[in-house]
Amino acid sequence: MCPPCCRVHPVVLVALFSLWAPLAAAGSNPPAAPGDEPLVRLERMVVTPSRFSLSPEGDGSIATLTHKDLETLPQVGEDLFRSIARLPGVAADDFTAKFWVRGAPQRQLLVRLDGADLLEPFHLKDVDGALSIIDLQIISRLDLMTGGFNSDFGNRAGGVLAMETLTPARPRPSASLGLSLTGMRGGTGGTFAQGAGRWLGSIRRGYPDIALRFEGRAEEIFPRYWDAYGKVEYDISPDHTVSLHALHSADTLRVEDNGGPDLRSSYDSDALWARWRGRFNDKLSAESVLTQSWLAWRRDGAGLYANRYRLDLHDRRTLASTAWRQDWSLALNGRALVRAGWFFETGSASYAYSLYREDPVVENGVIIGRPRTLRLALEPDGNAWGGFVAPRFAFTSQLAVEPGLRFDRNSATGDRDVSPRLNAVHTLAKNTTLRAAWGRYVQAQGLHELAVPFDDPSFYPAEKAEHRILGLEHLLAKGFNLRLEAFQRITADPRPHWLNRYDIYNIFPEAQTDRLQLRPQQAEARGLEMIVQRRGQERFDWTLSYAWSKAQETVGSVKLPGLRDQRHAFYGDLAYAPHPRWRFSAAWQYHTGWPITDVGYSLVSLNGGGRAIVRSFGPTLGARLPAYHRLDLRASHLIPLRHGGLKVFVDVFNAYDQANPIAYDYDPAVVGGVLSANKKPRNMLPLIPSIGVSWDL
Repeated sequence: MCPPCCRVHPVVLVALFSLWAPLAAAGSNPPAAPGDEPLVRLERMVVTPSRFSLSPEGDGSIATLTHKDLETLPQVGEDLFRSIARLPGVAADDFTAKFWVRGAPQRQLLVRLDGADLLEPFHLKDVDGALSIIDLQIISRLDLMTGGFNSDFGNRAGGVLAMETLTPARPRPSASLGLSLTGMRGGTGGTFAQGAGRWLGSIRRGYPDIALRFEGRAEEIFPRYWDAYGKVEYDISPDHTVSLHALHSADTLRVEDNGGPDLRSSYDSDALWARWRGRFNDKLSAESVLTQSWLAWRRDGAGLYANRYRLDLHDRRTLASTAWRQDWSLALNGRALVRAGWFFETGSASYAYSLYREDPVVENGVIIGRPRTLRLALEPDGNAWGGFVAPRFAFTSQLAVEPGLRFDRNSATGDRDVSPRLNAVHTLAKNTTLRAAWGRYVQAQGLHELAVPFDDPSFYPAEKAEHRILGLEHLLAKGFNLRLEAFQRITADPRPHWLNRYDIYNIFPEAQTDRLQLRPQQAEARGLEMIVQRRGQERFDWTLSYAWSKAQETVGSVKLPGLRDQRHAFYGDLAYAPHPRWRFSAAWQYHTGWPITDVGYSLVSLNGGGRAIVRSFGPTLGARLPAYHRLDLRASHLIPLRHGGLKVFVDVFNAYDQANPIAYDYDPAVVGGVLSANKKPRNMLPLIPSIGVSWDL
């Protein structure tokens, strides 16, 4: 039988033809006439608010960080997603690389790398995705849109993270090696065919279990991961480029818990895609991307809770999908530009899930283990297709608008949605720009997103979010940038989700007795963000940001705060470069406490005169954690060598060892006939020093 990677849907043949047709014409494409003026101003005009960008040298007012900033600011695990979490409107904790965007969970963020949409781009999913699968060192450009994004992007209700990898330009091959306490990496790139072809490769191997030895946990948790990325691109003509990309990630986790069941898990993610980018003349350009993706998840748990209540769990999931996206851009004249495109996606998933759990309950005056059994075997499949059109008009040199319209169809969920959008930018003065956005954003449930572990095999209607955004940007002076932005996002038909009220990071969330399903009718997030920064100067760079926000869900007649609702958030960083080879940086952040659910205990009489301690819960998400704050430090030094250079860094996470709780543990006991529960904070990461070195040729 042909392996899964060979089972390609017939849509591939159609998409390959769409790639071949313009490429065949590329060789005969005539050069632009000398009198034709490229309409690059309208093409490059940023009409979208809520946008943060990264580029090699910055990008004017819309650039928040350069690649050098991401490399030299304090960070944990050299992780790209954790570096992004410093931006206003973004919330994240110490344990996971996933982040929330203006109250929207990570699953509502579209992640696109070199034109391909990535599924589940995280390692160590049993701890909610501790690290991303993207190597920070290979990223050359990044755009994070936290709302109001263009009609090009669909099937996401929250935001977009679009990334482009490096394009080698040196005639000699380059190489880089890196080593730190948590992992190692290697990268290489170069050109061929006299610069018409280029290649780039990266591989990372992580061993966070070694770092865990410093916390005394190496005997119970053993995580490992690795990922690899490679691309080859070729200019078949000066205006047409084809490329082939591959991304693989794999990780394993073994947990041996003396107080509970053991875990064995492994996760694999693969993506292979082809991309064509071309310009037929100064007016017409296009891009086509054909992507094949695979996911394979394996998870097993076995053992006893409290040496009495048994758990047996076996979880197998797979996904294979094929996606084709085609975008076109046509400049009609100096004042009008039309972008349009379509997409088609088809896939199939499989679920084989079994759970046996004995839940401790008091029944008729006796403590028993009530059996709970779940067995599900599902093979959902389906396809999605749609398109968009987005004309852009420059009415004057100060005013441009972009109305847009999307249509999305999903057979698995039965959704047929039309999404109108409108973006506008107006230059009020030489250094002052006003941006606004309104639109409807629809997200259908993915084939791999069924809540099977919670006995919920249903596909729900698409979530429908309305974005309203108004932003003001002002250049105070050279290197200074001030931005104010107000936003509101109202979501209809939010997808039901499960909440563990006591232990949000348990490796067996579906097996816990604190689980609760929330079925909100509506969700809303609103806030005001401010950021001021000084970048690109000789010695000092700094950023200050503040955000006031409120996120909540309406469940029945009750309004509950969002899981990462933080009313006030402040961030500041400072970088000092006394010499081109030295750089020192510090980053401090603060936010008000996130909502949690209080836990209480009571005594229940048993047969024979004994009593049992029973747990109960207060109002869902009715309490708050203390405020979070943390200082990170980093020093980096470049040592020139005969061949390349050596970069050495020292990083201190949580420099003053602040204890930031993520939840609370309780130790209930009856002493002298009185019930008491000792409440202890379960803290996030303590002070963690690390050192690393990288060599670039």
